[in-house]
Amino acid sequence: MNLIDGVVAYFAPAAGKRRVQARMAIEALSHFRASTIPRRSGSVRAVAGDADAVATRSRREIALIARDMVRNNGLAARAVESLVNAIVGTGIEPKLVTADESLRSEWAAKRRMLDAGGIDPDTGLSLSAIQRLAVRAMITDGECLLVCHREPGPNGFMQVRLLEMDYLDDRMQGRAANPANAIYDGIEYGPDNRPVAYHIYDEHPGSAVWHPNWRGLVSKPVDASRVIHLYRADRPGQRRGISWLAPVLDDLVAIADNDEAQLLRQKIAACFAGFWRTERPASEAGIPSDLSPGLIQQIGMDDEVQFAEPPGVTGYDDFSRIHLRRIATGIGCTYEALTGDLSGVNFSSARIGRIEHAQSVEAWQWTLVIPKLCTPMGQWIREAWSYEPRADERGRAALLAALAAARIEHTPPPPVIADPKAETEVAIRKIEAGLSSRPSEIRKMGYEPAEIDAEIAGDAQIRRGLAELTRQSAPITERKERDLDV
Repeated sequence: MNLIDGVVAYFAPAAGKRRVQARMAIEALSHFRASTIPRRSGSVRAVAGDADAVATRSRREIALIARDMVRNNGLAARAVESLVNAIVGTGIEPKLVTADESLRSEWAAKRRMLDAGGIDPDTGLSLSAIQRLAVRAMITDGECLLVCHREPGPNGFMQVRLLEMDYLDDRMQGRAANPANAIYDGIEYGPDNRPVAYHIYDEHPGSAVWHPNWRGLVSKPVDASRVIHLYRADRPGQRRGISWLAPVLDDLVAIADNDEAQLLRQKIAACFAGFWRTERPASEAGIPSDLSPGLIQQIGMDDEVQFAEPPGVTGYDDFSRIHLRRIATGIGCTYEALTGDLSGVNFSSARIGRIEHAQSVEAWQWTLVIPKLCTPMGQWIREAWSYEPRADERGRAALLAALAAARIEHTPPPPVIADPKAETEVAIRKIEAGLSSRPSEIRKMGYEPAEIDAEIAGDAQIRRGLAELTRQSAPITERKERDLDV
């Protein structure tokens, strides 16, 4: 109690008691050491802003630095490639689910178009390649755009352009042409705070290709239903993404600088250097410019030769492993996947690390890539399909009705199995015990149950045909053997 508390408590004990209780409650509520940043933690910045406010000025710089690191740093390139391989692999496969037989037969032709390439007119990539490139851009830059054109592509089916976020006209801020809408970083939002249009440049702002009809940086609004904005939301209400490499850029730069310094140190340590001391001018001393095998050099009484003692190289492995583990943890992959170093692990520890990594990959697939990239693209596929002409109105009406009742599901690539025998036995036991179904276990392995069943049925039919052929040819073979015996 201070002096004022004592005076208040003397004249009004109840009021004094309330003052003391309130002060003790405030002290108890604020007793978090983490809320006070010591002087040695000067790099910490406690900023009161939403996810986009704190990243507005640094988002682009981080993306440019991340691109440079991926271009010139093998470790950063491996980190991005490892995540892309784990999340997308050879592609997240779309699967048409419908009871219409004619629609299923047409879907086989559409899948061949999607796999053959030509969906993106700029690069001629297939659907799986577009998925990989989109996820790669999201990891490196933090976000990317996919724009679906209503005109058919080179393959005659659909046309999707994959764009870097540089195409987004983030100069546009404030009110839109429609007074009810607002624009933030080139994204136009409606009264319900949902995107209604994206203002996209005709050309890349940093393009090195000159076009005769280039008119400068001109952007046009594109309806939000024709655009996929792929990014990872790390905070509620986040409108734009930030590079996944942002938490580890400092470590990537530090380990790159350390590698260069260690390489120079090794070069110095490998050199055999000598220093010549003399009182005479260099022109009179006859100092050799280099050392050669079997050299015999005469020196004067006033000359002295000293050889350098280069420093040794120690502690490099420990320093590198610490930073490599921090980088692997920061991007969400294992140290072994990032570096390929398996010297310090056994089967059990590697499997535990893979299980933890697989959980993150599965979460990214089902909560990010499939709902924000694959599902909208599935809707675009159905729309492009519905625009195809039919011979008569009855055929077109049947197509629209069948597409309205159909849906497109997606199956991620099969995960890497560390112990195929053990994990397959677990799946079999779960099916036999009724804890899981056979189609469910097949989907977990990255395959479609209907395709597996069709292959099994076809294989069984081939086996029956071969067995019948063998049975029919048995008497002929027996007769030939008897003739040979005779």
